[in-house]
Amino acid sequence: AEWSLVEWLGTSGISNGQIDSLLKMKWMQDNPPSFKSAKEMCKRIDDHIEARPAWHVKEVMLPEAPNEPQILSYRDIVECLKYIEQNPAFDGFMNYEPVLRYSDEELSAASH
Repeated sequence: AEWSLVEWLGTSGISNGQIDSLLKMKWMQDNPPSFKSAKEMCKRIDDHIEARPAWHVKEVMLPEAPNEPQILSYRDIVECLKYIEQNPAFDGFMNYEPVLRYSDEELSAASH
């Protein structure tokens, strides 16, 4: 049950401040999860997730701004693909060929 709560909190788009406010509500105090704040919840998620591909940082110079070095942060795409492919969280959510997706309206129109 707690994982369902964490999954919803993590994917709902609400802010960490809103999560903290929710955790302070009476019902949550009477039925507390194992974490006390959004920050603690996020740390637990990060600790649980396997090591992700490392970030690399490189300073680059652009012809348009030769006197302004730019910082490029990136991850190795091959490492990312290996990570995604080996991560069980993505099981059943990967497609290896194009997939046609419909909006709710298009699907409703097609079924009538």
